[in-house]
Amino acid sequence: MKNNLLLFLLFVASAMATQLFSQRVHAQTASAGMTLDQLKAVKAIKVANLDKDTYLKSGAFILDRYEERPAYVFNYTDGITRKIYLYKIFTSADTKDLGLLALYQNGKTGEVKPFVIPGATADRAAWDAYIDDLKYVGEKEPGLMSTLAFVLSREMAGLMAGSSGKTEEGGTKKKEEFNFCFAPDALVTQADGSAKPISTIVVGDMVLGYDAQTKGFAPTRVMQVDTHQSINIVLAGVWLVPANELTADNRARTSVPVLFEATANHPVLTETGRKSLGDVKAGQMLYHSERGNPVPYRVVRVESSSRSVKIVYNLTTESGAYVVGETVVLDK
Repeated sequence: MKNNLLLFLLFVASAMATQLFSQRVHAQTASAGMTLDQLKAVKAIKVANLDKDTYLKSGAFILDRYEERPAYVFNYTDGITRKIYLYKIFTSADTKDLGLLALYQNGKTGEVKPFVIPGATADRAAWDAYIDDLKYVGEKEPGLMSTLAFVLSREMAGLMAGSSGKTEEGGTKKKEEFNFCFAPDALVTQADGSAKPISTIVVGDMVLGYDAQTKGFAPTRVMQVDTHQSINIVLAGVWLVPANELTADNRARTSVPVLFEATANHPVLTETGRKSLGDVKAGQMLYHSERGNPVPYRVVRVESSSRSVKIVYNLTTESGAYVVGETVVLDK
C-alpha cells in the first residue's frame, strides 16, 4: 500500500513538473504542436552513444542535448547507477521546437527507456501517450519515477529562477545557437581540388571528404544542404599556423595565421578527435588539406565572436566529413 502511494505521488509530481516545464520552455522558443505519430517516431530513435552523441539528426528530427547538460547521475543504495539524459527535439525541415526527450538508463542492465515530453501546444493524444508511459513504464522500473521527477523539477526550478537558457549577456538563447553552420562565403574544397562558396553547393555535388579510418581524403557526395536565417548569427574564429614551421634548410620561419570561422558548436577534427569549434583552445591542433594529406595546424588565437552574418549553410556528406577553408570539419 505504501509503495503504491509513493508511486502515485511520484507520478503526480512528474506529470505536474512536466507540464510546468514544457510551458516554461514553450514561452522561450518557437514551438510546433507535436502529434502522436511524431511522438512515436521520436521514441523509436536510438542514440548510439549517450555520453558522446549530444547532437544528431534522424529522419525528420534533430535531437540536441538540452542546454548542453551532462547526464543526471543517481547512485541508489541498491548499487544500481541510474542516469537521465535530456534532449531538445526539433523538426529537421524548419527547426521547430517539438518538446523534450528524456532517456532513462539503468546502469546494471544497460536498458534505455525513452520518454517523449510534448511541448505545451502538442496534440492531446501525444500528451495522453506520455502520461501512459509515466504510469505503465514507470511503475515497472524501480527508481525511474523518482529520478525523472527530480530532473524535470530541477530543470523547471532553474527556468523559473532565470538560471537556464541564458547567454553570457543574460539574454535568452536563440535557436540559431543550436545550428551548426558556415557563412555564405566559406570556401568548400571540391573533389577536383578547386574551391567554391558553400552558398553555391547543391545536393549531389562531389566535394573533398575525409576518412577518419584511413586518415586520408577522397571524393564524397553532398547528401543535404541546410540553411538558416536570422538577424544576427555569431561566428567563432580560430587563427591557425602550420604546426611544423621549418624550411628545407631547417631554419624556423613564421607563417601568417589564417582564420577559420564557423558557429561555435560546429564540430571540427582535432588531435584528440571530434570537438566543437567553441571548445577549441590555443595550442590545440586542427587539420588542413595540403597536397592530398591532412597536415596539423596549431591554433594560436581564438575568438568567440569574429563576425556576424544573417544566413548560414551546412552540408551533410556521405563520408561524414569535408573540407571548409582548407580545414577538416565534421558533419553535425
